[in-house]
Amino acid sequence: MGLLAASDLDQTLVFSARSAQADVAALVPVEEYRDATISWVTPAAWSLFADLVASDRFVPVTTRTVEQYRRIRWPGRPPRFAVCANGGVILSGDGPDAAWAAVVRERLAGCAPLPEVLAALTRLARELVAVVPGSDEPSVREVPGLFGYVVLRDGQRAALEGARLGELTRLLDGWGFTVSLQGRKLYAVPRPLTKSAAVAEVVSRCGADGFVAAGDSLLDVDLLVAARAARRPRHGELLRTGWEHPTAGLTDAVGAAAGEEIARWLLAATA
Repeated sequence: MGLLAASDLDQTLVFSARSAQADVAALVPVEEYRDATISWVTPAAWSLFADLVASDRFVPVTTRTVEQYRRIRWPGRPPRFAVCANGGVILSGDGPDAAWAAVVRERLAGCAPLPEVLAALTRLARELVAVVPGSDEPSVREVPGLFGYVVLRDGQRAALEGARLGELTRLLDGWGFTVSLQGRKLYAVPRPLTKSAAVAEVVSRCGADGFVAAGDSLLDVDLLVAARAARRPRHGELLRTGWEHPTAGLTDAVGAAAGEEIARWLLAATA
């Protein structure tokens, strides 16, 4: 079958008004939430999406839940497979795969209990309210049985970055969790819960020879390293932290234009 194209979505292929670095009036809306458009792509990227989906080699790979992933609009039918919840769910035409869910539960058994992690995130949320006067309390959310994350409020990211983020990272590292700060969301994800493991399962099921990949965050690192070749945009968490890898090239463009560049590369790399 050749290679699959596995790509992160947010800030890699699809973009919010803030991350697009472009006038959204000139972009194609791809996600609606609460009667508002919240994600866009360039017109050329939209056309490339149609070709990627039609190839049956494209696998969206996201930390979004299944419900959040299903808000994304695709040209024509959706991709045959998708990886959601940072590798916790393999989604196909039949819905979430039960056999893969059982594998994931077994792999997470050695990590700290999720309620303890959520309690640590809740303590952090309350601290941020105290140090950012007038701010609302961040929302602490759970993807049941898998991981937790915090949705930050205005002004709180600056208060989090630095010592507080470092302290949380050290604590959760000892519990077997990875911390990743992406935009307004702070994720705490078990280390065994990886995008690359789920993509490897999809590769096996499809009889593919491997995969190429794209991503912008620390939660994409395992995916990028496991790929035959990879691309990362000239923005985002990986760029900000200085992460590099010899097989993970950097785009020339930024924002939504980088997403278009990545979509074109994915299509060419799997042709």
